[in-house]
Amino acid sequence: MESIQIKSWPYAQYLAAFLIAVGISITLWYVVNVIPTLEAIHAAPIFDKLLSTNLLILYVHIATAIPPLALGLITFSVRIRKFYPKVHRYIGTVYCACVWCSSVLGMLLASANQLGLLAKLGFGTLGFMWFLTTTMAYIKAREKQFPQHRRWMIRSFALTLAVVSVRPMFWWPPSFMDFYDWYVIATWLCWVPNLIIAEIYVRCTTTTGEYNKSFFTSNIFISDIGHSRQN
Repeated sequence: MESIQIKSWPYAQYLAAFLIAVGISITLWYVVNVIPTLEAIHAAPIFDKLLSTNLLILYVHIATAIPPLALGLITFSVRIRKFYPKVHRYIGTVYCACVWCSSVLGMLLASANQLGLLAKLGFGTLGFMWFLTTTMAYIKAREKQFPQHRRWMIRSFALTLAVVSVRPMFWWPPSFMDFYDWYVIATWLCWVPNLIIAEIYVRCTTTTGEYNKSFFTSNIFISDIGHSRQN
């Protein structure tokens, strides 16, 4: 099996480029077909009376949040990771770059949210945690601490999925609540459950996805920032 490792497969770069192009194509479709239908009221006023700048920041934030949805799934492919590690690295690097861009702009947008401190903190904390988990995943990969890298990537992708979970919350708010009250709740609800589920998952599974028998005797909130025990 070792004979099909990436160093003996000359088309790895082309496969990586193709997969990245798919993610970019999805993003361009979204930008062309969906973003123009968004109402300006959904954009946080970053600069007073500068709507074009405001919308540009919002559009770039959304556009760079879309590719990680596809690229993140590809990075979890065991076959690509095992037999084509360079493809995995290329795609992972693009994933990180997109997340870093989108998360920073997300924090900027959150700081200008008009629905109060809780809404600012909701989206702002999401942006910070998304940036942090992705950065830690990148650092652990560079350090070749792959069990920790896996755990941080699961956390990162769980936060990436907030891009998906937040939209239905805004499209179909509960009828018994005022929309703006629900909006504030949604700024937390779109990502906190994702992160909790991801944290439970990384603590109750090994690096191969098998059940971790020591789960119930370990603290699931212990940080992976340091060099932790490898499963």
